[in-house]
Amino acid sequence: MKIRFTYFVMMLMGFLSFAATTEAVAGEGERDSIPESAYEHGYPNPFALGVHAGTTGVGLHIYQPLGNNFGLRLGGSYMPFKTEIMGDYSNRDVRTNVSANASNVSLMLGWTPFAQRSGFFRSFNIQVGGAYFFQLEGELTSRLADGYRYGDIVVHPDRVGTITTNVNWKETVNPYAGIGWSNIVLDSRFSMSIDLGAYYLSKPSVTMEATGLLEENVNNRATIEKNIENYRYLPRLEVGFSYRFWK
Repeated sequence: MKIRFTYFVMMLMGFLSFAATTEAVAGEGERDSIPESAYEHGYPNPFALGVHAGTTGVGLHIYQPLGNNFGLRLGGSYMPFKTEIMGDYSNRDVRTNVSANASNVSLMLGWTPFAQRSGFFRSFNIQVGGAYFFQLEGELTSRLADGYRYGDIVVHPDRVGTITTNVNWKETVNPYAGIGWSNIVLDSRFSMSIDLGAYYLSKPSVTMEATGLLEENVNNRATIEKNIENYRYLPRLEVGFSYRFWK
């Protein structure tokens, strides 16, 4: 289900990008005329629906301009992530399965200080806001890749055991600050946005479970939690495309 949802959003982004390109070259290869009001009143206007993808996941958003220099964006993002890492610990190969899940609803206010000018910085804006994270967690499960040899005795990895570490951030509203270019006009209906900023998160909590010969490693939980207590900034680098329904 997670994979199909991700593919759906990415295909939708691809469709909007393709549609923007084809509409721009329509009419004997000429670019659509872009009304000046598209810039003056916070393009797209009156509102636009878009898709986005970035470090906090993929999702949908609605943009609503508020006059010439301000705009609101309401969005939702979802990020499923899984991978496997091979590492070396005390000269032994260790296999670690890593998974992370994040889902949030965000509300951003953007201020475009140079909206009345022309050029590259016309679309530059400063953003503040926040997101309510319904889920923000990560899990690492580690075990030996090969058996543990003690003299002539080889202990199977299942007997050695596994260590599972869970890191969770509280379900709450997290403030955000950043910059971006939210009005990169592609044609009279489509625009593109690029955002860069960070969320300030709550302190993470750590839980551990261990089996076999590794059971005593759960005593390291407090140390790990102390070591990562300052990991409270979640970077957000995001690219989005918006479609305006009325000209």
